[in-house]
Amino acid sequence: MKKYYLDLPAGQIHYIKAGQGEPLLLLHQAPMSSIEWENIIPVLAQHFTVYAPDMAGHGQSYEPSAAMNIPDFAQDTIAFMDAHGIDKAFVAGNHSGAALATCLAVNWPERVKKLVISCEMLISKTQIDQFVAAIRAKPLSRDIPFDADGKFISDAWLRYAALAPTASLDTRYKPFIHGQLARLRKFDIHEPVLDWMGAEDWMSQIPCPTLVFGAENDLFFDEDKLEEAKSRIADAQTRVIKDAGALSTFEQPAAIADMLLTFFKQ
Repeated sequence: MKKYYLDLPAGQIHYIKAGQGEPLLLLHQAPMSSIEWENIIPVLAQHFTVYAPDMAGHGQSYEPSAAMNIPDFAQDTIAFMDAHGIDKAFVAGNHSGAALATCLAVNWPERVKKLVISCEMLISKTQIDQFVAAIRAKPLSRDIPFDADGKFISDAWLRYAALAPTASLDTRYKPFIHGQLARLRKFDIHEPVLDWMGAEDWMSQIPCPTLVFGAENDLFFDEDKLEEAKSRIADAQTRVIKDAGALSTFEQPAAIADMLLTFFKQ
């Protein structure tokens, strides 16, 4: 597993690459980076050439000059694939990475062989509007105001406890630290991602075989909605990840890796 930089017209993209075989693209959630997949990549790299890029404005990739939306990140991702000579890839994404993966599958169907996305892609426009209202009313952990006593740090820590309520402190610590590094970035993408998700019924437009997974402690997990994926997407399977929440790739990397291998190698 090695780290690289790729020059794109808009700026440098940092990414992890490992393994040999058919290309597999792993797309992280905001405000994380490719670090989200680091415990999963070694397993997948035994079967695939794995690429895990940091989205612009995240990790060690370039700082965009203006706020970006999912179609902008998708254009970067297609340019990334072109630069590596990747005509078609297996693609997996978690949370905002799932929105990006869906955008690729819908708008560049010839580039996505199979798709894995997480369950918040199934939520309704009403749920999206409610969540947008909630994040406008209460600042995200990266936006909690600084205070001299450092209470903002403990408040942010409690937010991450809610994201992964059954995770060990060690497991929760890494995404927490990377989440706080997002304070150094200009833009947060949660609201633009949610706006894109609510713009159309993207699920009905996915043309490739798709696996939708739900972590049982995820804020957006709903077993009935997960089951609906089989009727909303032309060729869909579902999977529940036990004892995990929004940070499932950190919490249950072995289960996520097994899920991806099983689906992509079918």
